[in-house]
Amino acid sequence: MTTFSRRYTPRVEVLGAKYEQVGLAVAPDWRYELVVDYLKLSPSYQAVRNHQMGQAQQPLPADMALVEQVLKDFGDLYKIRERDWWWHYGMQLYGIAAPLPEVHEVGQLDKHSKSLQLHWNKVDSVVLEVPLALTRAQAIKQLRKQLDKKQFAAELPKAVKPKYQLMPSKLRKETLLAGVQALKMYERGIALWQIGNQLRLIPAQSFDERKVNEQNAYAYSYQKEVLSIAARRLIRTAALVAENAARGRFPCDQTFAEAQLDYYKRKAGRPVGSKRAKRSKAGT
Repeated sequence: MTTFSRRYTPRVEVLGAKYEQVGLAVAPDWRYELVVDYLKLSPSYQAVRNHQMGQAQQPLPADMALVEQVLKDFGDLYKIRERDWWWHYGMQLYGIAAPLPEVHEVGQLDKHSKSLQLHWNKVDSVVLEVPLALTRAQAIKQLRKQLDKKQFAAELPKAVKPKYQLMPSKLRKETLLAGVQALKMYERGIALWQIGNQLRLIPAQSFDERKVNEQNAYAYSYQKEVLSIAARRLIRTAALVAENAARGRFPCDQTFAEAQLDYYKRKAGRPVGSKRAKRSKAGT
């Protein structure tokens, strides 16, 4: 049997913004591109959008007001390209109108540069002088002692806090990328094992579908079962990510009562178009 040793991982663009260029600052991150993909795949986002357009087709979420706010902030994602969305919506939602608060070197004082000039950039800061005559350990010890005397913010001040922020998450890059593809394939009615196989969710169990025929189909049955389980698990995770995104939480796969997960649940039985004969019941 031919197996595939590498997992399917599509490319994703890193998005961000520099305050000096556009008047907004957003730390570069590849996850911003996926926000649009997951919102489009959210049943809650789709339901509220259709409702506002007078095309109610799906049940509305219990927390409809929250989803409506996200729809208002993020816009109608079906009418704009992702790159344009980032320029017209994304940067404003995830950016701040000030340079990113970060520790950086202003310059160095020596016999060639005897003075430095600083300007307030909308972020309160403390300016310290660190003699290079100290050892690194001595400098760090004294810096820590000086900084312990200062009052640091528990979180970003409102003036420099974006309206939306990426959430701390243990979700891996390949999981988020594959999740988008898995939900799209699932909507098209592709069998679970094929989703798992084509995305190579378990590379050691993936195989070339073109080489499967009636004579050796049984040999691949175990692999199909394992790949189906992996695909089902990924689809549930991705569906939760999409539903959380519709509430402004991304990336997040936490469960919550209002999540509309039934949209990504198939009825028992094989997908439409399956050619494999069903097993007969025992005793028939």
